[in-house]
Amino acid sequence: MVDESTSTEHNTNEWINAFRQKSQYMKNWKPGSSPSNRDRLELYALHKQAVQGDAPHSLAGLENSTPASDQAKYQAWRSKSGMSPQEAMRLYCQEADRQLRVYGNTAALATAVQDAATTAQTSGTSNNNNIPPIRGLAAIPLLCAAAAETRTAYLHRLGAPQVRPWWRRQEVLTAPPGSLWAWPEQFLLMAATLNETISLQSSIIAFLPQQVVQSLLWPWHNSFLVLWMGYILVSMAFTAAWQCLTTLLLGSRSTGYTLPNLWNDVVLFLSQTAFSLTESHQPLSARLVGLLVLPLPSIISVLHYMCGPSGHVMATAVYCVVLAATWWYWVLVLPCLSLGWMVTAFFVGECFALIELAGV
Repeated sequence: MVDESTSTEHNTNEWINAFRQKSQYMKNWKPGSSPSNRDRLELYALHKQAVQGDAPHSLAGLENSTPASDQAKYQAWRSKSGMSPQEAMRLYCQEADRQLRVYGNTAALATAVQDAATTAQTSGTSNNNNIPPIRGLAAIPLLCAAAAETRTAYLHRLGAPQVRPWWRRQEVLTAPPGSLWAWPEQFLLMAATLNETISLQSSIIAFLPQQVVQSLLWPWHNSFLVLWMGYILVSMAFTAAWQCLTTLLLGSRSTGYTLPNLWNDVVLFLSQTAFSLTESHQPLSARLVGLLVLPLPSIISVLHYMCGPSGHVMATAVYCVVLAATWWYWVLVLPCLSLGWMVTAFFVGECFALIELAGV
């Protein structure tokens, strides 16, 4: 009886410490893309429940003088009534981890990349516990934020006195720059940069006002973001499959990776990233990408459920086989759909150009 009580107290202290650390981290968190109001309220409610317990049954002046945002916070807090502080702490930590995965953390990513580069330069050796590069996946939340830019905001940004071209500053994320595997992504970036250059230089199409040209090409700007997100997901899926296959055949000593790391840190992260695109707070174009690649995270989730947390060999092997069997969808169907999307974007751009030309 004493041992059980001691164990319970130990677990409670662990959750309290984890909650304190996580809540302190979230105070200084700078997400890659703006979290939805629902997610903000969820974290707020769990934090209040963990710290103060149940919300009061009534709040003076709630209906009249209290701002709508405070009313929403109060209602979210009230929805957690009856939940124990320990349970609220546990759920807060889980929700915080989920939002960190969904919305990203640019500062943390930059620090991690810099630390990894420094370690590689100083040691010059590989580690069997290395995690393959996932820079492309980590950039997805930032691309979603860019895709959420409205046409009005896009025109306002391009009309600024000293606008910095956005596409020109982007770089290949899925392969070493200059390599053969980087050329498809490099070609996409070059096309997007050309589209942006035409939008910024009105002299290219002299007979049309600049804002009309920008309205004409804005759907293509958004479409290039869609194509980039889709390419990153598909490219990383095949890269992960290749790394899993070579590790299965040659062993961890040859590849520098282990199957648990590949599955947990790359494949599952890929699945979570793809699923996050289908959430309701994402822009419509990002949700379309999530819908088109939905078979991929669905397959990964089924394999993870069937094989369990320790069945990495079976899960990675089946993942490679399934991806190879469905190559036609990723290599043939998706590019054709992308071409159709670009054609549609051109006609949509014509509509926006006519609206801008008419001054509506």
